[in-house]
Amino acid sequence: MTPRSSTETTTTSLTGLLSSLLVLAGVFFFINSACSKGSDVCRPGTRAPEGAAIAIVSPLEGAIITGSADAMLVPVPVALSANGVRVRESAHCEEGTGHFVIVADFDCGPLHSWSQFHPLLDGTREITLQLAPGKYTLTARFHNSDLQPIQGLVATTHIRVVSSDTAAGAAGSPACP
Repeated sequence: MTPRSSTETTTTSLTGLLSSLLVLAGVFFFINSACSKGSDVCRPGTRAPEGAAIAIVSPLEGAIITGSADAMLVPVPVALSANGVRVRESAHCEEGTGHFVIVADFDCGPLHSWSQFHPLLDGTREITLQLAPGKYTLTARFHNSDLQPIQGLVATTHIRVVSSDTAAGAAGSPACP
């Protein structure tokens, strides 16, 4: 094998560099054309239409939901409403449409807290959460088909879930004193 001259090495390096630049230019062209306004790629907005709002219809703020004495989890029906936007399955890519996401935040101080995330991707407005006794903040958000939250479309309510043996006192529960 004969050693290459510096001219051959430079030519080989330039050829490799040009090949890489052509590949990058092709990728850039593909991405740019996919993102152009005339493409079929869906890019729903993340800003709420003027006057749009969502609400947690039930449970109401401060509600106490009581389960049976022996239940580890209590069914908590949640109903939602939307005005100024259409509730659809997450697969529909259309401006002004989306789906709900419910977050149930359990909070008993810094050492006893967690969240449950419940996306309603099928376009429903109701869900029954299974929650252990305790204090919760329920937050509803409205998301577009890209699963991004729509700014300004948030609703919150605070509830307490208790078992029937602690319902009389309602000040505490086994999970959250």
